Amino acid sequence: MKSTSLETSLLPPMDSNNFGLLKVEDLAVSIAGTKIIHSISFSLKRGEILGVVGANGSGKTTLIRSIAGLLKPDLGTISVEGVGASDLDHSERARIISYMPQQVESHPFTAFEAVLMGRYPHLGRLELEGVADREIAFSAMRRTGTESFADRRLDTLSGGERQRVVMARVLAQQPQVLLMDEPTASLDLEHQILTMDLINEEVAKRDSGAIVILHDLSLAARFCDRLLLMQNGELTANGTPWEVLTPENLRIAFNIEGLVEPDPVTGMPHVLVLGSQNSGSKKSVGFGRTVHLVCGAGSGRQLMHQLKVAGYTVTAGVLGTGDSDREAAERLGVKYVSAASFSPINESQHSEHIGLINKADHVVLCPMAVGMNNLRNIHAAAEGSSLFIIDSPDGEISDYTGGKALELRRSMIERNGSISESSVLFELARHTAE
Repeated sequence: MKSTSLETSLLPPMDSNNFGLLKVEDLAVSIAGTKIIHSISFSLKRGEILGVVGANGSGKTTLIRSIAGLLKPDLGTISVEGVGASDLDHSERARIISYMPQQVESHPFTAFEAVLMGRYPHLGRLELEGVADREIAFSAMRRTGTESFADRRLDTLSGGERQRVVMARVLAQQPQVLLMDEPTASLDLEHQILTMDLINEEVAKRDSGAIVILHDLSLAARFCDRLLLMQNGELTANGTPWEVLTPENLRIAFNIEGLVEPDPVTGMPHVLVLGSQNSGSKKSVGFGRTVHLVCGAGSGRQLMHQLKVAGYTVTAGVLGTGDSDREAAERLGVKYVSAASFSPINESQHSEHIGLINKADHVVLCPMAVGMNNLRNIHAAAEGSSLFIIDSPDGEISDYTGGKALELRRSMIERNGSISESSVLFELARHTAE
């Protein structure tokens, strides 16, 4: 009897107009009476790598274990090209879907024997592995760089080596859907990249699809076509890496403050974690440094928060009653110079402002609207010895001073240059390191 190949799949011929490769609809899962997954829906196309990201306990592992058939859903359906996964028996499901667990067990089988287990779903009852099965297993070991310890027992290998052996077993299984729970967790940097390259190669070569749980957000952005962001068992975001990995989503789902910039090599999102909401250790980027913001009308609110999380001491200029930047400063414990709303900055307030600037290591001038009442804030910013001027996102600065504010700003840019708001944290970190 010959081994069952992928070409003789139980699934109907693919019609991309009717079915995606995998479809999950309204999936809900409980474990020991506790609801872990709440009504999640998404699909996976052929040739696609779908990354699943989220904080610990967000339900990522429960999600893919349910798709693998290891957990029974409370509600919802899982189908592969229109065929309900619940209608498939264990062997049929294993020929279509593979699962690589987060924890790789150690047992006395040799590495080759462990990889060869990936061929079992393709064998008939009481059928032994054939020459073709053994060649497929050896090929998978060559691709994962594990052939050198093919005869060694798994319990003599390191965690990273065992991880690569399990990866080889998944490749030998030749599934249409690869489910992988943190496949790079125990690997060094080189093998993390090699593993993700292998997944990408396998999906492209076999026109299959993969769902991969990853904690490294930059790695996920580099290799995944789409990302699912999970929080408390719910799907918070589903889209391209640029759509999902936003500072706001990082803040909500991970309780961290981060910057998302294009990677200089790949052009994909690169996440720089500034710190958590409770950071403030001596290892923080801004520990021991003071940044003064000259802002108003909400122009400094987000940056104020980012700087605080990055560990900087933050101060601010003259802010009137009711100003949204003033409200943010009070909420974050940022020292500022108080003024009445719509009142000109007086000499005492200006002097106090200059005092804060003189104590700061860096001064940042935000793209704020300027009128005669707050023009002195711009004059004060010019006193900063290390001044960063932020460009307006739309290239426009509201000037209600008859051009005085724009003229002063232009002269300051001629001396100091200007930067985008997204690069402020990078520039501050670079100056701090010098």
